[in-house]
Amino acid sequence: MRALVLTGTRPDIIKSASVVHALEASGCQTFLVHSGQHDVAVSALYRFLEMRPFATVRLGSRGSRLAELNARLLEALDPLIARVQPDVIVVQGDTTTALVGALLGFYHRVPVAHVEAGLRSGDCGEPFPEELNRRLITRIAAWHFAPTPLAVASLRREGIAPKAITMTGNTVVDAALFGYRRLGPPAAEQSGASRLIVVTAHRRENWGVGIEEIGRGVRRIAERLADITVLWPLHANPEVATAVRAVWSGLAPDVRPRVRLANPLAYPDMLRALRDAWLLVTDSGGLQEEAVTARVPVLITRRQTERPEVLSCGAGRLVGADARRLEAEITRLYRSRAKWEAMRPARSPFGDGNAGRRIAAVLAKAWVAGAGLSPPRAALADTRTVVAS
Repeated sequence: MRALVLTGTRPDIIKSASVVHALEASGCQTFLVHSGQHDVAVSALYRFLEMRPFATVRLGSRGSRLAELNARLLEALDPLIARVQPDVIVVQGDTTTALVGALLGFYHRVPVAHVEAGLRSGDCGEPFPEELNRRLITRIAAWHFAPTPLAVASLRREGIAPKAITMTGNTVVDAALFGYRRLGPPAAEQSGASRLIVVTAHRRENWGVGIEEIGRGVRRIAERLADITVLWPLHANPEVATAVRAVWSGLAPDVRPRVRLANPLAYPDMLRALRDAWLLVTDSGGLQEEAVTARVPVLITRRQTERPEVLSCGAGRLVGADARRLEAEITRLYRSRAKWEAMRPARSPFGDGNAGRRIAAVLAKAWVAGAGLSPPRAALADTRTVVAS
């Protein structure tokens, strides 16, 4: 079997790692293709996760228009798929890369396997455009690898046949456990240490006023409470980074040393930050799952989440992009250790770290049962770079 695994963003890479390793261990010819949707520091991430792309797309400079990104990805990836002639295309999650990969699978009549299938917020405007991307991929995919019972139920409600759905757990748990094993045990906790709040914000629906509100809420906490420190890794998008810096300008001298606006963190550094964090404030989807794995309470700066398991297990609360509500929730946790501890469940609802192996086993079994051996094909040289005009 030839499997083309398509990644393009940092979350794609992280969540595809255990699938790639498991497919390779099963004897499958695995072609990892990086679409170039994210191109900052991805080489180091691939190395940390012990993966090597077969091909990497260089999209070049581009604006923020989704239509332009879709067009460039379609143009660049179409000849790659024709060259590899895969038996299955594996896409991850809800990114533009995943949607384009599923569309190209349909165009080339190659079945598509969707990892992290069935997540739904119920609102196509939030997260945008990811919610619609998920729904469109569902209409194309042949295999739906759902991380949780809620995701399975969502797929069933949409008419997906039960035999096409497998509940696997989420591969983000596989990656986090792999990463923490590589990092080794944490340093001994120091008594009297400050409480670290890690903050991220990048969702399109929060651009502008939303990011300003998030920043104001956290800033008020940092100014009020002297034992709070803030780590805010800035998003690679320069408009988002500029908006965050503006919120934190003019800090008093006694507050400034406790606030760090950092460049985007490498994955191992983010794992360390989560392990050391007292609280995560984020509008990210994947970080919600990683926070639960690291047993860090999370305040979600969105109106809804496609990961309701974070709410139902008590690990997270929806606060929206609302400065007053955010400040109130942080204060509530600060004043009550019992309430903070209640948001640190011992078990993650997102799996046990074996999702990648389950996915590879299903694909291998389906291939043996339905297709037999691939026809003879010429060997392919790897690490080909494709430049999209």
